[in-house]
Amino acid sequence: MSNYHLGSNGCQRYARFEHAKAGHDSGAGYERWRSTEHRPHTPGDRREDVYVAHHRLLAVVECYPLEEPIESILDDLAEKDVHHRNGIKWDNRGENIEPVEHARHASITQKEVRAWAEDEKRERERRTAGVSDDEVCDGCGEVAELLATSPGFAGERCLECARRECDGEPIEV
Repeated sequence: MSNYHLGSNGCQRYARFEHAKAGHDSGAGYERWRSTEHRPHTPGDRREDVYVAHHRLLAVVECYPLEEPIESILDDLAEKDVHHRNGIKWDNRGENIEPVEHARHASITQKEVRAWAEDEKRERERRTAGVSDDEVCDGCGEVAELLATSPGFAGERCLECARRECDGEPIEV
C-alpha cells in the first residue's frame, strides 16, 4: 500500500490509466482509469479500487453540450452504453463514440458479431477450397474469374463492382 499517493481526503490523488486485457478483471479489453478511494459501503478504514472505462469518461465531454449540468449528464449516461461506431474498443475519438440505449447497443453488437462470424466462415470455406485472396473481389468479397482495377478505387474488383465504383475512370481488366 505504500505505493499509493493518498491525498488529505484519504483518496488516491492521481488516477492511473490501464489497458485491461480481455478476461482479466472484467475489463474486456477496454482502456480504463483506476483509482483507490473510500466508499460508503466499505467497512472500516479500507479502500477499494474503482474502475471507469476511458470511453465513458470521454463521452461526458465529447457527446454532451458543455452547458449541461454534470449531474444531468451522469444520470443520462448511467442508463446507456457507450458504443464504438467502428467496433474498435481503443478508438476513443469523439466522432467514434456515442451513448446509446442498452437494448439498441445489444442489437448493434449482435449484428456486428453475426457479420464478423459470416466473414470468418466465408474465409475458412475459401481457404479449405484453396481459393487465394488474388481471386476475390475487394468490393463484394465474392470469388471472381476476372478482376479489374481503376484509378477510381483501390484494390481489385469484379466487373460489376468495378462499373459501380469507378467514378467514370477507365477500368482495366
